[in-house]
Parts: sequence; C-alpha cells; structure tokens
Amino acid sequence: MTDLAPERAVASFDSASAMLRATSNALRGRSFPHLGRGKMRAFPTRYSMLLPESMRRRAYGVFGGMEGIKADRLGDVDMERAAEWVVGHYDAGPYPGVVIGSSNGSLVHLCAETGMPFLPQTVLVPVHWDGNDPDRPDEALRFGEQVAGPLLEANPDTVLHHMHDGNQDRLMISHMTYFRLKWRALPAAYRRFLEERLEPGAPIVFLADDSTWPTTRVGERHVFQTGARGGLTAEEYVHGSPRIAEFLADQGAQSTRFQAPAPDDVSPEAEWGYDARIAEDVTAPAAKGSHPVVTVHLDEPEALSVPTAELLRDRTRRAGADADRLVVESFVMLDPVEVRRSGSVPYWSFFPVEESLERCATFVEQAASAGDPYRDVDVLLFPHGVTSVGATPPRRWQDRLREHIGGKMRFVVGTPERWPAHFDALGTYGIALRQLPEQAQPSSPLGVEEMLSALSAKGVRVDSAPVPTG
Repeated sequence: MTDLAPERAVASFDSASAMLRATSNALRGRSFPHLGRGKMRAFPTRYSMLLPESMRRRAYGVFGGMEGIKADRLGDVDMERAAEWVVGHYDAGPYPGVVIGSSNGSLVHLCAETGMPFLPQTVLVPVHWDGNDPDRPDEALRFGEQVAGPLLEANPDTVLHHMHDGNQDRLMISHMTYFRLKWRALPAAYRRFLEERLEPGAPIVFLADDSTWPTTRVGERHVFQTGARGGLTAEEYVHGSPRIAEFLADQGAQSTRFQAPAPDDVSPEAEWGYDARIAEDVTAPAAKGSHPVVTVHLDEPEALSVPTAELLRDRTRRAGADADRLVVESFVMLDPVEVRRSGSVPYWSFFPVEESLERCATFVEQAASAGDPYRDVDVLLFPHGVTSVGATPPRRWQDRLREHIGGKMRFVVGTPERWPAHFDALGTYGIALRQLPEQAQPSSPLGVEEMLSALSAKGVRVDSAPVPTG
C-alpha cells in the first residue's frame, strides 16, 4: 500500500482543518460558506431539511463516518505529508507573522485582520469503526490499543490523543473513532515555512490553550480521553450523574452511565489543548530570520472571545462602521470575511452549550450596562444532532440575550424548527451572513505587534522571548 493522501487521512469536518481553510480563505479575501467545502459537497447538507428528523440524524452519522479511514491503513498515514498539506493552503508570502498551535475561532479573525497564517498543532484522523458504542469508552480504548501501533510507529514526532465523547459526538462516533494527533516537534514543512515565507523580523506566535483533561495512559505516546469540553464535566463522564442517566434513558441506552476507563494522568485536552514541546526546537529558524517568539496563553478556548470582540469593535468603528451588530459564531460556523464586510463584531463560542451561552450573555449584558449595547445579534448554532447534556436550544439563547439588545435577534433559517438536527444550517449560514448589509471596513491590516499589545492590555497572557541568536 502507499501513503494516504493527507486530505483523505485528515478529517475535513474538524476544528483544525476547518479553521485552517477559513484562515487561508480570509487571507485571499474569500468568504467561508458551507465550511469552505464547495457547493456540490454542501448540496446534501442544505437539502437535508427535506428528510424526517430520524433520517437526518442517521444520515449525518453515516456520511460523517465515511470520512473515517480503515484501521488497517493507519500505518500509511504520514504526518510529515499532512504538514505539507497544511502549509500548502497558503501562498508563498512573505507574511507579517504566523500562528502555530491550538485551534481557536477568535484566532481566525485575528489572523484575517493581521494577515497571519495559522498552522495547527493538532489534526483529527478519523478511523472508521461501525462497532463503536458511544456508551462504551472502555471498548474504544481497547480498539485503539489494538490498531494504533502502526500509526505511532510511522509518526514518531506525534502523540495520539484518542478521544471518545458519547454526549456531543454521539452520532458521529457510532461509525468512527477520533484519533487526534499532536505534533510534539515542529514538522519539517512548518520549519521550512518559518525559514522561507516570513518577512524579516516577523513574529512567530504560539497559541497555547492550556486546557487539560483527565486521561488514561495507553502507551508512551498514546493517551485515551473520555469526553471533551462542552456540556459535561470530566468527572461526570467517568463517574456518571443523574443528568447523564436521564440522557442515556432518552437515547434508549441500556446503562445509566458511560463505561469509562479510570483516568491515571492529566494531558492537554485532545481537541483544544497545547503541547508545549512543539516550540522547543524553534530557535534555529527564529534566529535565521530574526523572528521574535511569542506565546499567547489561554485558560480555555473562549478566553479570546471577549478580547477579540472588543478589539475588532473598536477597529471597525474607527473605520466608520457602527459596529452594533454582534455575530455569535459556533464551532466551525464562522466567516471573518463576511463579518468584516458587514461591519459586524464576531463573538466565537466553541459549542452551543450552557457554558458558552453564559459567557456570551455576560458579555452582551456588560456592553449594555456600560451604555454601549449591541443593536442586533445574529446567532449561529452548530448542530450536533442530539439533545446532549448541557446543550442550549435557540429558545435559551433568545431568553438570555434578547433583553440586553435594542434591535433584532436572528438565527439561521430553520434552526429553531429543526434544532438540534438542523444540519441544513451548515450549508446556509453563509447565505445568511452575505445578506447582512455592507458597512465601512478598515483599509489596512492590523499590525501584529499592535494586536498582541491589545490582547495583553485586555488581560490575555502574552509572553515574549528575546529574538534568538542561534
């Protein structure tokens, strides 16, 4: 067998690949409708609204599972080629800086404003497995232990974070399992990018989401994570809770809790977390181009949401727009080009769950209390397909946000009626954003140093190191 093409091995529906596409599109001035996957691929999604809910849910899981590669092909995954595929999304440059590390929706907007590419540390390799039981993470661990050896042997500079979430990812993992791979050293393609595509003195920025999660050690470079950030705590995934029991009963499950292996370690969170080892060998390429090395630390994925919204609202107003429309983005449903074109302010939420809603509501309420309320709010809600524990329906968002704004609150057409299986919204949110009226836009890019200084002034931890000398 031959190596798998990176675009076949790496999931297209994941945060890293979607945010990579969104950033590369934005740097070329292109919008990001239907997750940047092309009109033909979006066609089934847009017209899924014609199916009964049960069929929509089933189709979502089946079609998602088709992205998974066969377990016997894992040894053919080449992460060096995957890194080449990542940098291949960008032009030759030169660029005023680059961000390497954690995926983050707010970061996509900052990259779009500054002209910086984003190179993810973590990518998802979905493995096809029709026998995966969402309620049996213990069985998923054993499956991963059996099949992961060739993948790890072929890719010695990576760590495997095998993730299993029977709450939010219930439909998807009925047909696959999630192998998230983190580079623990700069891949060769990233190193060449730093040496060849940056302006002299351009900063190398590492985005370090310091989120962690309890894990079970499977091997030296292999950990298993039960659950993920969202509607449940790590403790609930392992030990159960009344609301998990109620959820599983609603799903027709036989058990009252997830059968989870006992955690024995704490690791960077599989999807969002940052492994600091990737920055250890950046000295040589940084010294070659006199590039400062900066690390931006986040406590959790949404830690950039408020600072980014405030920074871009000020910037948009200076350009002449009123910046009184807030666009609440959700997971990979985002579009920096259309938000910027419409003079709107982006607020990124990582999932439509209670934690995200409360943070967003606090932000909107504080703006109103300060005498500078948002007039209109457009809310995008990513569809998981199930009423998972902690999920927040459109009505909850309406109730929490409506009293703090002066104008209209809107959802993508069909969201209130078809939530949580409103999969057609993935194909139509771009249309909704394009319909927003155009306003004045900044005429020049935001300076990288200005952006970093602004984040620091807003309470984000920004650590700058001296320019390496070799």
